[in-house]
Amino acid sequence: MDGLGANTDMAGLLISLMVGAVVFCLVMVAALLRGRRDPAWRRVTELQGAKEAKNQVGLFQGIRETITGLLARLAAPAKPKQGWQSSKLRKDLIQAGFRSPGAINVYLGLRVLSIVLLPIITILSPLPSRLQGPWLPLFLVLAAGLGYMLPSYILELRSRGRRSRISSELPDVLDLLVICVEAGLGLDAAIKRVATEVNVSAPVLSGELTTVSLELKAGIPRDMALKNLGMRCGVDDLSSLVAMLNQADRFGVSVGRSLRVHSDTVRTKRRQAMEEAAAKVPLKLLFPVLFMIFPAIIVVMGGPAMIKISESILK
Repeated sequence: MDGLGANTDMAGLLISLMVGAVVFCLVMVAALLRGRRDPAWRRVTELQGAKEAKNQVGLFQGIRETITGLLARLAAPAKPKQGWQSSKLRKDLIQAGFRSPGAINVYLGLRVLSIVLLPIITILSPLPSRLQGPWLPLFLVLAAGLGYMLPSYILELRSRGRRSRISSELPDVLDLLVICVEAGLGLDAAIKRVATEVNVSAPVLSGELTTVSLELKAGIPRDMALKNLGMRCGVDDLSSLVAMLNQADRFGVSVGRSLRVHSDTVRTKRRQAMEEAAAKVPLKLLFPVLFMIFPAIIVVMGGPAMIKISESILK
């Protein structure tokens, strides 16, 4: 019994250490990716010339390079050999907001790490002592499958949230873009000005418009820069905006009028989506009311009557 208790305590300690190490690695990777993508953090770091800030940046960079190197080694056996697979993964990462060249290595490394760690945690847990026969290999396979799907699920959640933010920010940005174009600015200058103005109210779309402005300044054609914008965002309304702007530029149509029509269309679609969501509320409330609230009301209202009927029958 003492040996069994000691083994249980050791297994619990190992599980705690493994879970702590995994949580620490995930927090560090998230902080690294967030710090790398935040231009304000980079700008403040550049402006601070103090020695302490430089030492912190150097330490932070060393930890980042170490973790990135380890994840790159783990990702080596999982890298796709076909070009279309890597390009699709790269597109998914860009739509989730990860534009770094090493984002694929980090993603694949985390996938391999989760595939290995989850079965190890399952083995070290008290679960194997309660499983018999083929159940333990089945649970190990399920843990490995969960580790394989977990990074994809998190990436999809992040992409969905980013697309939702872009969709909510698009109508206001379109209104400002219409105002700037109708005030006499060209489309390139209007994109740059709107990206500056909506930096606080619409940070995601502001970053994308800033990227478009930088691509135009670097000499990339406007239609290609706009197509890159639609590819990075993955939002249907923004893709239709890109197609409309390219067609207006190609056929010589007024850009301001086209933007106003598209802005009205986007606002109409958003209002219809809100009305649809409001119309679904009664149906969503039906089942909680039917299965949770209505039985309690029946018990409260019919309970005394049932008690009196039972007492009269027993008499």
